[in-house]
Amino acid sequence: MTDLTRIERPPQQASTDVPPLLILLHGYGSHEHDLMGLADYVDPRYRVISIRAPLTLDMGGYAWFNIEFTPVGMSMDTQEGFRSRDRLLDLISDLQASSGNDGTNTVLLGFSQGGAMAMSLLMEAPQRVAGVAFLSGVWLREFLPEDEEILAALRDKPVLQTHGTDDPLLPIKKAHNTRDILSTLPLDLSYHEYQMGHEISAECLRQMCTWLTDRLPPL
Repeated sequence: MTDLTRIERPPQQASTDVPPLLILLHGYGSHEHDLMGLADYVDPRYRVISIRAPLTLDMGGYAWFNIEFTPVGMSMDTQEGFRSRDRLLDLISDLQASSGNDGTNTVLLGFSQGGAMAMSLLMEAPQRVAGVAFLSGVWLREFLPEDEEILAALRDKPVLQTHGTDDPLLPIKKAHNTRDILSTLPLDLSYHEYQMGHEISAECLRQMCTWLTDRLPPL
């Protein structure tokens, strides 16, 4: 199994023989413990696994790929991002194989850079993913898939996109552009914005938890 560091919270309520899997992917400069606090709020039927990004930053924390802020905007190491995506895909495949999960009961939740990784996984291997919660992240048109099989497999895949109207790092205009880009795909896209910064507000958390519960069979 791949060597990415991770922590886990087992399901708090039994539902099926194979608990649904919720994968958490943190943002730039953070770590695997950051998003694990969400586990106390999400549907207790989920088995929650939070994964640490592989790159150690000089400033502290971890990243899925390096970014640099320049006078003309933010630049990123896309090849590094693809390598991290491939490592994540290997880990998720291993986790699914060992636990009996598959693409019908594995949901990804990513914040900021982790959201971009979650979307990249969906675009690369939609058959492995039941849905993506894409929180305070952006997506670029050049990374849209063109393969007809991928596009067919993306049909009606649920994606929740949330963003803060007061986000100082990724302004709301970037979220609107991302929404418009994702709307060109056959996804089941649900977009919500909130009066918040680069964060998960209480209102956003409630919406996210409802969406995650909706991914599960009715009780």
